[in-house]
Amino acid sequence: MHPDPNDPAESWPPSAGDPAREVWYSLVSPTDGSVAFWYRYTLLSTESGYREARLWAALTDREDPAQSTFVSEAFPLSDVTAAGDPFELRIGDAALTSSGAEGAVGEVAWDLEYDPDTYAFTPLRSERLTTVLSAVLGTGKHWSRNQSVAMTGEVTVGDRTVAFEEAPGHQGHTVSSTSPPETWTWVQCNDFDEEDSAVLEALRLDEKISLCFRVDGEVYALNRVKDVLPVGPWANEVQHDAVGHWRFRGEGEGLELKATVEAPDGHWQTVAYMTPDDSVRYNAHCSLAEVTVTYSVDDGPAETLTSDAARAEWVSTEPPVEGEYEPTWE
Repeated sequence: MHPDPNDPAESWPPSAGDPAREVWYSLVSPTDGSVAFWYRYTLLSTESGYREARLWAALTDREDPAQSTFVSEAFPLSDVTAAGDPFELRIGDAALTSSGAEGAVGEVAWDLEYDPDTYAFTPLRSERLTTVLSAVLGTGKHWSRNQSVAMTGEVTVGDRTVAFEEAPGHQGHTVSSTSPPETWTWVQCNDFDEEDSAVLEALRLDEKISLCFRVDGEVYALNRVKDVLPVGPWANEVQHDAVGHWRFRGEGEGLELKATVEAPDGHWQTVAYMTPDDSVRYNAHCSLAEVTVTYSVDDGPAETLTSDAARAEWVSTEPPVEGEYEPTWE
């Protein structure tokens, strides 16, 4: 039996000065699309000896951006329990499993549960090559453990409560022991207007792009080497990528797909991450992005799906958009 993709890849806590970073993140929006909620549990040990656990939470309000909020709180690694088989992560009083999450940071609290996804997407299908590239190039490892799940529960911000009932959600896990790539772009959506079972996920590193599309109960994972490397007639293609505007295409497994991602102004969450080599990455995240997907299967007729509740982010060593990036480190 394969281990849960959420199981910790590192032994926590490592010795001071041993670089490691492990992240479990999740996103969910109610079915009316009025808000988007994004939360993270992160563990970090840097080369300089800095160590922390951290909880993050961000609520984006579609109609009134002034009500959007971002909070973050650091904890000592002594407050962490990270176990596998079965997976359970605890940071202070907050807890995460592969079927639910609860926690609180400042005025924001969450309590959500869901049936785990039976499919986990990885940007590169070969586990062996992923391990080699992670060690040699610092690409890290990523698992979309719960790529598409229906979450039920509630989030509170002060005296405001947002209820979720079978809401489109996503949960992933990343790990790195070196500095991550300098830039990347990512999108995920499982809340399309025309097809409630469709799922899109794509990750760009440099000119390489890996993508996955699920529709009508079928999974089309364009994540083999021939799909990801930007050479050859079958490679996925980045057609345009500027902050807030991204177009890409892919072909394979009987699927032809084109996608456009647009992040509207006013809905950015701007956050900063410390990495294992003590450098910082700046993330411009939009949980209410617009996406259009045009696809065909087995040379059939083209279909078009749209959503205004996609999750998209642009990450770089410099701030991708203007704004205040938190948290900061001395």
